[in-house]
Amino acid sequence: MKEINIGDIKQQRMAGVLDKIAHKGNFYFAYNNKTIPADSMVSVSGYHGTLFNLLNQLLGDNYEFKEVPGYVVLRHAPGKLRITVEVDKDPGKQTIVKGYVNDVITEKQITKASVYEKNQLVSTLTDDRGYFELKLKSWSGSLLLTVSKENYRDTSLYVLPVVNIDSKHNNKSYQYYPDEGSENGIEHSRFARFFISSKQLVQGLNLGNFFASAPYQISLTPGLSSHGMYNSQVIDHFSLNLLGGYTAGVKGFEAAGLFNINRKDVSFFQMAGIFNVVGGSSNGIQAAGVYNNVLNNAQGIQLAGIANKTNNFTGVQVAGIANADQQAKGFLIAGLFNRVKAFNGGVQVAGLFNTVGQSKGLQFSSLFNSSANNAGSQLAAVFNTSKKVKGFQFALVNVADSSDYPIGLINFVKNGEKSLALSIDEALMAHLDFRSGGRVLYGLLGVGYQFDDTQAKYALDIGLGVHIINHRKFYLNGEYVTQIITDFKDKTYQTNSFKLLPGYKLSKLVKLFAGPALNIISADVSDNVKIHGWELSKSISSDNKLTALAIGVTGGLQLVW
Repeated sequence: MKEINIGDIKQQRMAGVLDKIAHKGNFYFAYNNKTIPADSMVSVSGYHGTLFNLLNQLLGDNYEFKEVPGYVVLRHAPGKLRITVEVDKDPGKQTIVKGYVNDVITEKQITKASVYEKNQLVSTLTDDRGYFELKLKSWSGSLLLTVSKENYRDTSLYVLPVVNIDSKHNNKSYQYYPDEGSENGIEHSRFARFFISSKQLVQGLNLGNFFASAPYQISLTPGLSSHGMYNSQVIDHFSLNLLGGYTAGVKGFEAAGLFNINRKDVSFFQMAGIFNVVGGSSNGIQAAGVYNNVLNNAQGIQLAGIANKTNNFTGVQVAGIANADQQAKGFLIAGLFNRVKAFNGGVQVAGLFNTVGQSKGLQFSSLFNSSANNAGSQLAAVFNTSKKVKGFQFALVNVADSSDYPIGLINFVKNGEKSLALSIDEALMAHLDFRSGGRVLYGLLGVGYQFDDTQAKYALDIGLGVHIINHRKFYLNGEYVTQIITDFKDKTYQTNSFKLLPGYKLSKLVKLFAGPALNIISADVSDNVKIHGWELSKSISSDNKLTALAIGVTGGLQLVW
């Protein structure tokens, strides 16, 4: 009955008009886009009156309006129900309420309509004849029966065998939970529906998003519980499911021998021998022997023997095999892999690989990391791939459109530099080296051949370089290179070199470079290694290992693309 004032509205979408009305009234509308014509064009000319009359004017008589704290629920309900009831009561025994539900206009018997008593938290469904029975443990005073059915208006009936005025009567409190997404919810989960009977699903559709609260419930299986069929409409503080249970939600503690299934939110602590499935959001600790699945948001700690799956996760997530999230932020650990569409910060650790659509954190794996768009930093044993990398990449092979700090032997960076260089050093060893990397760092992989009479003539070059100065004509690079020199028989030794290589750009494709190198030679004395260049020091250890320090020089020609 709130008074609403709005000006002229000409040919605007119904959804936009409803948003304006809600903003003026400081509340929200809740409705299903499939039954409310949200995209239809409507016009209103200078309305002043009650909200109820305005909604009637916009939507017509086939819609029902429910007022709950913070919301006005719009529901397509063209049909009207009639309920007839009789009560059988035995002194000291249970009371049986039975009757029929019919369509007001057609007199048709209504099947699978939900009949429930809100305060005693009992419910049932009508059969093929529209008949129902409710068994009440204790009954005194008034009884309020409500019938709900999809596409029908909710209908309530007071049963008053004796009129008692009782100011201490305690009515159950109900809350309204708006849908968090048209495709999110237990009703849309094939996995969860496998464990829920069709009667329970129909019950949820009929009763909608109004939920009662209770201190506890105990279930053997879904439907066999202390709340009976009404269990899916009750949010409990303590929930114990001996085998498995299906409840509206939990605000406290829930445990199950096999599984927990919840229509809406779960908070604080939940554990199950096999799996947990939450249709709403989760906040706190969730643990399962096999599988956790939160269809909306999850925050806190998730532990699973095999896999965790959420829509949006924040916190610590640990799985024996995999974590799969639409969005995630925090610390994710998986035995095999993590798969996230948008990783908004934190660390991903996987035994094999990490895959993301976009990442702002660190990815760490033993095999590879993959990001379809941007990435923070990536660290893997074999390879990393991404579009734009804001941090560093560390792997044997790195691939990116843009990566300034790739640390690997081979780096295919689209806006980076790749080159093939032919050079010679102070030992007259010729080198053919492939350099590849980004704007700052690059990797080096090459081979060498000794042209003198030395027996160990072959070399493998691996290294890491940095672009120190990059002028239009001149440049300066620094490199750390390891050379493994061998004759492929019995002689193998190693030289580690720190090189400072100034160069001149003859053209965009050709460069000349030459510069000093500080070489550290490590070999067996029996290898008879010649020390080339300016020898600074030489020592032999007690186990006949030679270590020498010498200054040399490197120069060559570089082809760049």
